[in-house]
Amino acid sequence: MLIDTHAHLWDTGVLDYPWLAEADTLPKVFLPADLREGDREKTRFVFVQADCLASQGLEEARWVADRGADDLAGIVAFAPLETAAVTADLAALDAVPGVVGIRRLLQDADEELLDSPDLDAGLEAVSARGWTFDACIHWQQLSALTRLAARHEGLPIVLDHLGKPPLDSDDTQTFALWRSQLADLASLPHVFLKLSGLPAETVSEPTAGALGPWLRAAFDLFGPDRSMLGSDYPVSRRRGMVRADWFDLVASALGASAAEWAQVREHTARAVYRLDLD
Repeated sequence: MLIDTHAHLWDTGVLDYPWLAEADTLPKVFLPADLREGDREKTRFVFVQADCLASQGLEEARWVADRGADDLAGIVAFAPLETAAVTADLAALDAVPGVVGIRRLLQDADEELLDSPDLDAGLEAVSARGWTFDACIHWQQLSALTRLAARHEGLPIVLDHLGKPPLDSDDTQTFALWRSQLADLASLPHVFLKLSGLPAETVSEPTAGALGPWLRAAFDLFGPDRSMLGSDYPVSRRRGMVRADWFDLVASALGASAAEWAQVREHTARAVYRLDLD
C-alpha cells in the first residue's frame, strides 16, 4: 500500500475558499475521484485542511468524512489553536470520524504567534488527544518552528513541503542556510518530514534533476523512519502531472533502498498518524 499523506479536496459551492478565487489554474471542485486519476497502484490518502474560512473548519472535516471515500485514511483538520475556544473546537472535531491531526497554517504568521503562550496551549490540547500537528511554514520560519517544537516534545510535528525551501535560488549559500536550519529542526526526534509540495513552490520544470538535491538533503537529515510521501494535489499538480508521477519523481530523486522506500511510502505515515488500515 502507498499512503499519500497530503491531499486536498474541496467544493467551492459548499464551503468558502477565498484564496481559490485568485488561483486560476486550480479547479473549483476537486473530489476523491479527481484525486485518483492516473493512479497506478492501491493508494490511501490523508486529507489535509484546504484553508477554507476559519469558521468552517469543523464543517470541512465533516464534509470530507461524509464523502465516504474508501481510500480516505485520515483527516488533518483545521482549528484556531491560539483562541480561547480551542478546547471546544477540538472536542467537536473529536466527534468527526477519521480525524488524526490538526493544521493551523503558519506560513504567513509572524514569529510572535509561533512563540506565543496561546499557541502553546492549543498545541498541548492537540497532544493530549494523541493527534499530530502539521506545520506549514516558509523556510525563513524554520528557526521559529524549531523553538516551538522544542517546547512540545510529546507532540508529533510534521513539517509540510520541506519547509517550502527557495527552490528557484541558485545561490549555494541560500541552500546551505536552509539545510542548516532544517538540520536543527531534524535534531528533534518528534519532528517528521513530508516529501511533498515542491512543484507548487517553483516556476521551473519540476523534475528529479531540479528537485532532487532538495529532496535528498531533507531525506538524509530525517531518514526513512521520519519521512513520508505527500502529493499536495491538486495544488502541486503541474502540466498534466498526476500524483503517481510525483511519487515516481521522489523515488528517483531519493535512490532509496527497497526497505527505505517501503518505510517512506507507507510505514512512517501509519506510525505518525496512528492510522488503523486494512
